[in-house]
Amino acid sequence: MGTTTRNDKARTNRRTVLKGAAGLGAAAALAGRGVRKTGAQEFSGRLTVWGVVSFTEEGDEVLGQQMADWGDANGVEVEYVALPGSDYTTKLATAVEAGSVPDVVMMIGDLTLFYADQDRLVDLTELYDNVKTLGGGMWDALLPHVQADGKTYSIPMQTDVSVMYARLDLCEQVTGVREAPKTLDEMEAIAREVTEPPRQFGIGLTCGRVPDANGQIIQLILADGGSIVDESGAPAINTEATISALTRVERWWKDGLIPQDSPAWDDSSNNKSYQSYQSAFVFNPASIFAFLEANDPDLLAETTQAPFPAGTGGSFPTIGTWSWSVFNASENVDAAKALITAIMQPEMVQAVYEKVGGRWYPVYKDLVTAPFWAERPFFNEFPTIIENGRPLWFPAEGTPQLLTQLSAADQKFVMADMVQDIVVNGATPADAAAAAQTRLEQAFAEAAGA
Repeated sequence: MGTTTRNDKARTNRRTVLKGAAGLGAAAALAGRGVRKTGAQEFSGRLTVWGVVSFTEEGDEVLGQQMADWGDANGVEVEYVALPGSDYTTKLATAVEAGSVPDVVMMIGDLTLFYADQDRLVDLTELYDNVKTLGGGMWDALLPHVQADGKTYSIPMQTDVSVMYARLDLCEQVTGVREAPKTLDEMEAIAREVTEPPRQFGIGLTCGRVPDANGQIIQLILADGGSIVDESGAPAINTEATISALTRVERWWKDGLIPQDSPAWDDSSNNKSYQSYQSAFVFNPASIFAFLEANDPDLLAETTQAPFPAGTGGSFPTIGTWSWSVFNASENVDAAKALITAIMQPEMVQAVYEKVGGRWYPVYKDLVTAPFWAERPFFNEFPTIIENGRPLWFPAEGTPQLLTQLSAADQKFVMADMVQDIVVNGATPADAAAAAQTRLEQAFAEAAGA
């Protein structure tokens, strides 16, 4: 499968030499931990591992080197390939259909349940039981993304947290206090005072037909007390809560609080809008923090990462995880399990987190007190955000079928199209919600084979 130059740099095999990788002393020693060294089991052959680029080449290299070190210590040829996230799901699906899947795969979103439902993944319950108590234990909120029918099919390797980025200097300019707004109404009030088109806008909401728009409108709906489905898992987007969230978007758009080019934004545009001082508030994972820490300390000093503001129903951020699975088509399942066990030691994942620069947050609770995180107050709210997180399938049970249906709706951009109905087509919030309900029902029916 062809990859770009960026991916070639992220491709690492067991002969790769990584120079000057801080924090790898202990990690390299841990990578050597393998059953072969205990005499209980010997490994051979090769393993191919696929992952998603971590937004830093250093992070990809450290992770690949950990795998290579384990392979060297255990007689296994290990190749790690980091692929772009934009088409990762499609590349994986193509590999599955072609019967050429890698041995170990980083699952993003809810791909674990999707492939578990197809009976393509190895049951990793025993492996999970061996690592779940390390580092103070894993966040309970991550488990619904990797477990089905009482079995664990993937091992969480990071916590995916979306936050509000807020300009503290602009907040202080309006309120006199250097703190982020706690409610959507407070955010809107500040946004009105600081918006100065075309130089500066208050709310950098993504309105393009892209995944970020899907996620951001869902967070708004949850904040106003709504959900995507009902308790039975049936589509339930056409509600007063959705109309309330869409009314906010409509008002923000008509009043010029959102950048005028937002309907054409891609998933990187809100990052760029904040990083270029265009937007006072945006919603994004911690990749913006990593960029600012490396490139703009002045803006970083005026920035905070805060929980998604509360609406009429509260603050319910969406969280997820990227995780490690083993395909049952692998010819080296035992080695694959041993590799995952090695790289999931707390010291190992922390070494990777530090190179990724905060975009990947710990799965182990005790790691949040590590110096890297303790020295960065920008992450102080993350544990609370995780504890208050609400899955996309709330209030239903996250069954494989429901996750497949939600994934189908996501791929069809049902939520983003609802936003576009408002800002591009001029639909009323009520009409946009009704149209989204119809699209959601169609997507669910198609995914269920109806």
